Order: sequence, then structure tokens, then C-alpha cells
Amino acid sequence: MLIAVQEAFNRVFGREVLLREDTPLSSLGSWNDYAALVALALQESTGVVFTDVQLSAATTVGDLMMAMGESAA
Repeated sequence: MLIAVQEAFNRVFGREVLLREDTPLSSLGSWNDYAALVALALQESTGVVFTDVQLSAATTVGDLMMAMGESAA
């Protein structure tokens, strides 16, 4: 799952972004500014659809991965 998230961030930012599960989403700028773009990239690559609540509650890459698991179930 981390690889899918990594690829989505790379696509959104147009460069390689190194992430770990504990990486704060705010470390790349305001999460609210790019959350929808990452969610769309993940939806296109994995089919997972995020809710606004899931995106706004995420503060780390691990939170985003957990939300992916919840959405896929």
C-alpha cells in the first residue's frame, strides 16, 4: 500500500517524494491544498474512493494508508 501512496504523491508533485508511514502530510505543504489530487491519483491507480472525512482526518501517510484499507473493505 505504501508503494501506491508513494506513486500517487510522485504523480501529484511531478517528482520523487520519499515517504514513510510516519511522514506528516503537512511536511509537503498544506494537506488541504493537495489532498484531493492525491485522492484522485489513488482512485485512478487503486480504485479506492476516499470520503472528505477520511481525507481531513489524515495527518500522516499511515493515516492515509489506514483509510485506504477501510475504503477497500
